[in-house]
Amino acid sequence: MTHANPVNTHMHYKADENRRLFIKKDIIEISLWTDDLEYKNTEINSFSILNRQLIKSERLQNTIQDFRRRNTLIMGNICKYEQHLRQELEFGTIEYDFNRAKLHEKRRAEYVNLDKEYRALKTDIFNLLSKFQRE
Repeated sequence: MTHANPVNTHMHYKADENRRLFIKKDIIEISLWTDDLEYKNTEINSFSILNRQLIKSERLQNTIQDFRRRNTLIMGNICKYEQHLRQELEFGTIEYDFNRAKLHEKRRAEYVNLDKEYRALKTDIFNLLSKFQRE
């Protein structure tokens, strides 16, 4: 009968503990992203109403629609990624290595780029609204 080497067993346990910790950290971050994207969707709906009732710009309406589509697409991708991470957390054994970290950074970059686009859109809308004066 062979006995497991206690040092190797401890190292394997520590590596798995770290893997689970990193995945949990990523899931928490994803939760923040999804909350923000849901809020952006709510604001986009309000901006669309403002445009239809006040600004009345077809170009702006197309930009709003385009952003809404990208927001929905990225939200879907992030939700799929979160499901994958939750499965990996529960059942997986794949090491959290450089490639996994790189994949998460790619998702973060998608989110950050969309956020930058949103801020630019919001600034454009506020600039258009600032031209209106109360009678």
